[in-house]
Amino acid sequence: MLRFTLDSATEFMFGTCVHSLEAGLPYAHSVNSSSLPPKTKSEAAADTFAQAFLEAQELISGRERAGYPVWPLLELFGDKTKAPMDIVNAYIDPIIAEALEKKRDAELVENKTDKVEGSDEIGEDETLLDHLVRDTNGTNCSIF
Repeated sequence: MLRFTLDSATEFMFGTCVHSLEAGLPYAHSVNSSSLPPKTKSEAAADTFAQAFLEAQELISGRERAGYPVWPLLELFGDKTKAPMDIVNAYIDPIIAEALEKKRDAELVENKTDKVEGSDEIGEDETLLDHLVRDTNGTNCSIF
């Protein structure tokens, strides 16, 4: 379920799938790893992303269970979510950077041509990230 959820959520939110379902089935720790077929590079990357995402979720839920006054003390010597979030961010950051670049390019084109007023509806091929990038530029947001 974790892998299916990751694939469908990343496709919806970012327009790019992590393909975690391609990583193959997880095996019990008692299975001899030398008898298993070797993972391809994409399978290993998908599995690494899925494991890092799961680890970050578990750590964050542990913070919630411990409560605010206590959990910062448990991480006094370092943020336990840093390592898994570095893996997750390594995947997500280029996608966000590309979406922002695409928005800048679109704004340059709009500035050079006469802008036709469009609706605020989400297009069929628009992702959640595209919508957020478009609507949170400071002019359309009520907090700015």
